[in-house]
Amino acid sequence: MRPILLPDPPSLSTGVPDIFEQGGAQNVVRRAVIIGNGFPGSENQCIGLVRALGLADNHLLYRVTRPKGGINEWLHWLPVGFHKKLDFILRHIYLYSRLMLGSKQSKYISSVPSENGGNVGLASILEADVKSIVNMARQTYEKDGPLVVIACGRDTISIASSIRRLASENVFVVQIQHPRSHLNRFDMVITPRHDYYPLTLEAQEQVPRFMRSWITPREPPQDHVVLTTGALHQIDYASLRKAASAWHDEFAALPKPLVVVNIGWPRSSCRYGADLAKQLTDSLLNVLATCGSVRIALSYKTPAKVSRVIFKELGDNPKVYIWNGQEPDPYMGHLAWGDAFVVTADSVSLISEACSTGKPVYVVGADHCKWKIAEFQKTLRERGVVRSFTGFEDMSESWSYPPLNDTAEAATRIRRELAARGWSLRS
Repeated sequence: MRPILLPDPPSLSTGVPDIFEQGGAQNVVRRAVIIGNGFPGSENQCIGLVRALGLADNHLLYRVTRPKGGINEWLHWLPVGFHKKLDFILRHIYLYSRLMLGSKQSKYISSVPSENGGNVGLASILEADVKSIVNMARQTYEKDGPLVVIACGRDTISIASSIRRLASENVFVVQIQHPRSHLNRFDMVITPRHDYYPLTLEAQEQVPRFMRSWITPREPPQDHVVLTTGALHQIDYASLRKAASAWHDEFAALPKPLVVVNIGWPRSSCRYGADLAKQLTDSLLNVLATCGSVRIALSYKTPAKVSRVIFKELGDNPKVYIWNGQEPDPYMGHLAWGDAFVVTADSVSLISEACSTGKPVYVVGADHCKWKIAEFQKTLRERGVVRSFTGFEDMSESWSYPPLNDTAEAATRIRRELAARGWSLRS
C-alpha cells in the first residue's frame, strides 16, 4: 500500500522573513517571561498583559518562592532574599542540633517543614533565577530577538530589576504594581492610579506629619509609569465569547436577568465581617422579585463567618445558587452570561473584571474601605462605572458605561515604547 502524502501545513509566515522585519530578527519580539509570586491575583495580571501583547503561546512562567511552614509564616515582611538566607541558617542550626542531641532526643524537637509542605524543596518549582534568565536573553537574542519580562508583586521586584540591569540591551522589563522606590530600575511600571493617592492633600491630612516621609510613593509618576483605573486581567471580548460558548448548557436556560454576586474577603484597607454579609443578604432578598436567578460565588478566602450568613439566609431559596469552590469554577461563565453584578468592595481585581463587561456593576461595602481602596471606589462611581448596592434597585434595569480596558491600553503603551527602541511585536 502506498503511503498517503499529506499536503504541507500552511506557513504562518507573513511572507517576509524575520531577518528583514523592522531591521532584522533581533528587533522582533516573539516571546515573554513572566515572573510570578505564586499568588493568582498577581500572576493573572501578568498573563493578561502577555495575552494582550499577542505572546500567550510563547511565554515562560517563573516564580519567586518563599520558605513556608513554621516560623516562616511570620517572616513574609522580610525581603525575599534575606528570608531565604535566614531560612537556610535556621535549617542548618536545626540539623546541627539534631546531631548534637542525638536521635533519641531529637523526636522532641518540632520538625522544620520543607518548602511547600513536602520533602521536595525548591527543586520542584521553576524558580526565578536571575542568572539563567539573563543568560537565556543574551544567548538567544540574535536568533529569537528581544525578551519581554513582566513581573508583578513585591517579591518579584529585585529579580525583575536585576534582569534589566544585567541585560538591558536584550530585554524590556515591565513591573506591574508600584515598586515603592527606584522606578528607574524598570523600563515600564504599570500601576493603578489610586496607588498615588498618598500624594493627595486628602491623604496627607490623614497621616501624622512625622510619618509622611515613610509613605510611598513620594513623587508623582514619571514618564515611563502607566496609570490604570483598576487591575490588569485576562478578560476581553474573545475570552467572554469563548466562555459563553463553553457554559451555554449551564446558563442559557436560567431565568433572566441573571444576577451574579462575587464575594471576596476582608483586607487591612477594607474590613468587614458577618455584619456586611447580613446587609448583603437583606439587600438581595429585597431585590429578588426583580431577579430571574441569582448565582453567588464565594472566594477561597471568604471568612467562614461571612459564608455562614450567606448559606443561612439564602441557601434554601429556589432562585439562588451558591458556588463554594467545587470544580469546575464557573467564574468565566458568570462574567459571560451575567446580566448584572454585585461585588464586595474589597477586591480591585473582581471589580475590574466585572467592569470590563460593560454590564451593570453594583458594589457593596464601600463604606468599610479606606485609604487607596476608598479612592478606587470613588473614581469608579464618579465615572459612572459602578453604583452602590442599596437593596432598592430594579435588577432588570440595564445601564451601561465604557468598559474598563486597562489591559489593552497598557499593551498599546508597551508597543509604543518598543517601537521607540526600534523593536516591534510579531504580528
